Amino acid sequence: MAVPAVAAAVPAALYVSSKLAFPRDLKLARGLLNAKMNYRSYEKNDTINISYRFEETCKKYPNKEALVFEGKSYTFSDIQRESNKVGNWLLSKGVKRGDIVSLMMLNRPEFLFCWLGINKIGACGAFINTNLTGKPLTHSLKTASSTLLILDTELTQPIGDVLDEVLQMGYTIYTYAGVGPQVDFAAPLDLNGIPDVALPKSLRKKTTANDIAMLIYTSGTTGLPKAGRFSHSRANLAAHFWESFYYFNAQDRLYIALPLYHSAGAVLGMCVAWVTGATVVLARKFSTSSFWDECRANNVTVIQYIGEICRYLLNAPPSPLDKTHNIRMAHGNGMRPDVWTRFRDRFGIPLIGEWYASTEGTGILTNYNTGENGVGAIGYRGTLARTVDWGLKIAKFDVITEELIRDKNGRCIECAPDEPGELLTIIDSADPTRAFQGYHQNASANSKKIVTDAFKVGDRYFRTGDILRRDKDGYFYFGDRVGDTFRWKSENVSTAEVSEVLSTYPDCIEVNVYGVQIPGHDGRAGMAAIVSKDTMDWDKFAKFALKNLPRYSVPIFIRKTPAIEITGTFKQRKVELVNEGMDPSKIPDEILWLDGNSYKPFKAPEYQRVITGKAKL
Repeated sequence: MAVPAVAAAVPAALYVSSKLAFPRDLKLARGLLNAKMNYRSYEKNDTINISYRFEETCKKYPNKEALVFEGKSYTFSDIQRESNKVGNWLLSKGVKRGDIVSLMMLNRPEFLFCWLGINKIGACGAFINTNLTGKPLTHSLKTASSTLLILDTELTQPIGDVLDEVLQMGYTIYTYAGVGPQVDFAAPLDLNGIPDVALPKSLRKKTTANDIAMLIYTSGTTGLPKAGRFSHSRANLAAHFWESFYYFNAQDRLYIALPLYHSAGAVLGMCVAWVTGATVVLARKFSTSSFWDECRANNVTVIQYIGEICRYLLNAPPSPLDKTHNIRMAHGNGMRPDVWTRFRDRFGIPLIGEWYASTEGTGILTNYNTGENGVGAIGYRGTLARTVDWGLKIAKFDVITEELIRDKNGRCIECAPDEPGELLTIIDSADPTRAFQGYHQNASANSKKIVTDAFKVGDRYFRTGDILRRDKDGYFYFGDRVGDTFRWKSENVSTAEVSEVLSTYPDCIEVNVYGVQIPGHDGRAGMAAIVSKDTMDWDKFAKFALKNLPRYSVPIFIRKTPAIEITGTFKQRKVELVNEGMDPSKIPDEILWLDGNSYKPFKAPEYQRVITGKAKL
């Protein structure tokens, strides 16, 4: 080729590369390839059990700092010995391979000792949400189909409140770690005299791709928690994918303030550290006031977030130390678009690693974001990625019936760019990255999550329950949870999109938008629970909402609330708010309503006007 021809070809090639975003797609492909190659070696060597990842790193870095918790440091060898003790103790109590051990424990080193000890004997841990009480707690314990509960000493009260039901399930309870009075319904987990010798590898031999490493429960935002079956293969593949995609290494120091009973903290945090040799700085729980101090004091390089954490950090008063840290990346999911740029600019974090995944799902999305392109997106797939990894589809969805729309041949219809629909991810039992393990002891929930003959006869897809859209450039954006989007004035209203707009108003601290039914009216009317500053001017807020949202999307009702309830994984609760509706006699908070173009007090007389149809909405 002549030199001029080569010169002309270079800009064209660069344009094509930019347009098709090959570098980004190749980065994704590299992560997937790294995960699969490592996993194949574990299959070959019969070391699929996730506890081997910790042991391999311990062998490589025995005296390296593996964990820092409340000022105390633990080496990999320290954790190895303590987890061996727990494993040997479990064997002495008759726990055997394949059994399930319930673990209800706050973030602390003992959680890791128990988790590893359980896996080292070929058993499975059921990670119980430490915020649960009453029926959700007993439901979770029953679903685990376990008979042994290791309980944090600080969490005896919620168990004591439902003790009769727990004992009827056949549980034996042991308390471990924490400070608190000893209770008569539990014996202390005493490791005195228990050897710290390695557990027999025969207990882990022939671990398969489908063997469950842990049960991780859903947040319970739409009902009682469901126990997701998280396999050893999935834990390995996830850890190695994220290790490669975000360039984790042994020099990283990862700050985890998320609960270890959830997959974000356990797998994308702890398991990633196990495969890389990174140090974990573990917080008992998330605290806005201590977050940055702990990061600075421990030379943290990577922070995790989920849900509303980044908004809480932004709402804290500015400090001259905001950019004084060594953090190279914040990675997690659920960062709101209205928070994204402000968070990065204020705290000087160069990389936002937003991702989309679910404990039980069969697909992932990633957004490696370092600039303005893709701000607010939960993932990116260029032309190459969508061609090679075609198992993610956004399908047309009816928000009223909450069913997928089928064509005349009975097939789902893939959405066009920028058209919202439900994300479906392919299920392939032969591929560990796409296998659907489902929910433990919940066949009906499993069947509801699978759609068959979706795009061709015989295929199976996982219903994520999330409304997404993909723009023409390949960025994916979150819309809403199925059931959260509602219909009003013959229009679809996305609660997430309305929240994003209202949250930008300066005096709004936190916003939770949902739809409520009004007697005598079709559809659902918009309502927003809002935590506001004392300086909030509701007339100006109404003008802002009417200017920046279509009229049908502007919340008709405002619930002035001192706080918005969240789950243990920092997701806003909506179900309870929806059920409470808009009747002021049943709601303790003050309510406003959009009367004309301004928000005014909404009390019994106004309520009667609305439900009798005398008020124009």
